[in-house]
Amino acid sequence: MDFLAAYSFTDLFWIGLSLFLIGMSKGGFPVGAVALPILILVWPAQTQAARAAVGFMLPMLCLMDIVALAFYRKHVDWRRIGFLLPATIAGVAVASFLFVSDSAVVAVSDKALKILIGLLGIVFVVYFAAKRWILKHIHPSQPNWGKGSIFGFAAGITSTLAHAAGPVMQMYLLPQQLEKKKFAGTNCAYFWLMNLMKLIPFTMMGRINADNLKLGGVLLPVVPLGVALGWWLTHKTEQKHYTILIYAVLLITSITLIFKAL
Repeated sequence: MDFLAAYSFTDLFWIGLSLFLIGMSKGGFPVGAVALPILILVWPAQTQAARAAVGFMLPMLCLMDIVALAFYRKHVDWRRIGFLLPATIAGVAVASFLFVSDSAVVAVSDKALKILIGLLGIVFVVYFAAKRWILKHIHPSQPNWGKGSIFGFAAGITSTLAHAAGPVMQMYLLPQQLEKKKFAGTNCAYFWLMNLMKLIPFTMMGRINADNLKLGGVLLPVVPLGVALGWWLTHKTEQKHYTILIYAVLLITSITLIFKAL
């Protein structure tokens, strides 16, 4: 395992923790937003940390989605996902070839990507803080092609750039006021489909390399553990105080990421 020589025990711990947190989020407990900023901060090769971490994470996300679907397969509302898919494909294609590829029309540097991910983290925290007020002032809504196109395209863009479409999907699904298992299952199935789409351009652009796949294989056992814990917490606990703590950590981590990039 010569490829592990580039990582200290501390590096492996934090990378594994990031995967565990995303696994918990895939299991329905919303703590995954903090994982990518942490992963970028601890990634050994800091000059390309954001780009490398995003590429490393995609195959792991696909595996997590499969595990999560095993828990939530009976709770997926495919009709709500259907409204999103055409625009999602367009969003993934636009982000891949205009912003992310080596021949990108608008080149996004690693520094810019770190700042973008940090800003998205802050937006996520602000949205979380406003979410209760928003839900009190809206009536349950039904999905349609207009909403699906807007949110699907936005999710495709943000997910391709930084695996950061969580807030977009929450803004799409929360007004529909789904039961929590249906919310988690529908969210999980959508991200499974979108991450499979992203594998094509990421592979074509060389964003997924052999050493990262090997590292993912070493840390693979934390994935089902994270998903299982997230599923259990979603069903068994009141998540209010724990979630507040996670978002506080996300805010601090996102601000730190922006300052380090600057």
